[in-house]
Amino acid sequence: MGEEASSTDAREARIAFLAEQIAHHSNLYYNLAQPELSDAEFDRLWDELKQLDSEHPQLSRVGADIAPGSVKVDHLFPMRSLDKATTTEELNHFVNVTTSGALQFLSQPKLDGSALSLEYRMGRLVRAATRGSGERGEDVTRNARKIANVPHTLPLPVDVHVRGEVVMPLAVFDAKYRETSPNPRNLAAGALRQKHADGKADAADLVFQAYDAKLPTGEHRHPDSATVPDMANDTDMLVWLEDTLGIVPAPWEIHAAATPSETAALLDEATVAWTGKRSGYAYEIDGVVFKLDNLDQRERLGMTAHHPRWALAWKFPP
Repeated sequence: MGEEASSTDAREARIAFLAEQIAHHSNLYYNLAQPELSDAEFDRLWDELKQLDSEHPQLSRVGADIAPGSVKVDHLFPMRSLDKATTTEELNHFVNVTTSGALQFLSQPKLDGSALSLEYRMGRLVRAATRGSGERGEDVTRNARKIANVPHTLPLPVDVHVRGEVVMPLAVFDAKYRETSPNPRNLAAGALRQKHADGKADAADLVFQAYDAKLPTGEHRHPDSATVPDMANDTDMLVWLEDTLGIVPAPWEIHAAATPSETAALLDEATVAWTGKRSGYAYEIDGVVFKLDNLDQRERLGMTAHHPRWALAWKFPP
């Protein structure tokens, strides 16, 4: 009897130790970017705990993540809204007046999903947050990790905040959810924020498409973070995201001409083209986003309290 009790006590003590070690090393890995164990060593702890207690709650936690939606977090870089337009006249004003006659812009589809910020520290995904108020959002890291094309670890040990849109492919929505939900946008937002695995939608059915990246500096940057090459244009950043980091950006197109009026005409043509592509597109879209390509020009134009002066969201007519 005494030996059985002793054996049970030893087993429970080992389970408690393993759970504590997994939590500790997850925090070092995901939040502090200071791992003390190799992946193989960590996996051995995980596998032993799973063998001793396959239902242990520590095994249902991803990294050092908190329950989605339970904590508000501050955005180091505010996630601002965009100024909106619906007419050719407003496009002309944006090119000729707001951006002082700029000649080169890029466009991306205005994906109708849920905005998300992915924060990488030393190349490891440490936090994912919704836009929220723009200044503060909800921590949804646990669910964001389930999105298939969101890397948990980047090929480069870099500090970067990647902004993008989480969307559900219309083919997936039609096959799995159309009978139970009004639209894929609501499902995308719900799948990010749901606290339980048996929610209305599976985050694994979502796709992330990037449209921006911000680089922490000073005290917010890890001293060993990899150096990022100088970039003159937003298109350079999008290429870097895809080719170096393996993060998929939303598709983009360059519009450039010799005069502002010619450039504005190209933007107007792009709205017509996207209107034609809308019904057959893989995701729900509700317009086109135009952004000044040159990053120095963006810096000079700056922001209002609400939106950047160098970007415009053209929305499809109702």
